[in-house]
Amino acid sequence: MTKVTELHDAVKRGDLGRIRTLLDEQRELAHAVSATDTRGTYPLHVAAEFGQAGAARVLLDYGADPARRDAENDAIALGWAAFFGRPEVVTVLLEAGSDPSQRNRHGLTPLGCAVGGAAGKWTRFSDATIEDWQKAADIIRARGGVE
Repeated sequence: MTKVTELHDAVKRGDLGRIRTLLDEQRELAHAVSATDTRGTYPLHVAAEFGQAGAARVLLDYGADPARRDAENDAIALGWAAFFGRPEVVTVLLEAGSDPSQRNRHGLTPLGCAVGGAAGKWTRFSDATIEDWQKAADIIRARGGVE
């Protein structure tokens, strides 16, 4: 397993100790695109997808860029957190300066993703509840996000 794959796996599991160890050894891994995910994800995208707010904080502490976009959707991690209904990660990314109105390749902003989830559009992609998506939408809206 490569260090990049190991980091992405640790982020997915929320293994903060392993994340710190890997980043202490190789800080640039915080910016490493996945070697196995064809969507072209970065560690912050993984944290967003799997609701790992603690992992997102650690990655940001090590210099992960919340403005990096994945290859598949041209979306920032905040868009992923909103799409997957992860309000805690939404909060972490907004506190780190993530753009609440950044559009992805499909024209959706993070708020648009969260609103779509609250309407039940993304339930087949996530284990989030409608309330999770609504909470994410409320947080983004409160930070000036637009649809």
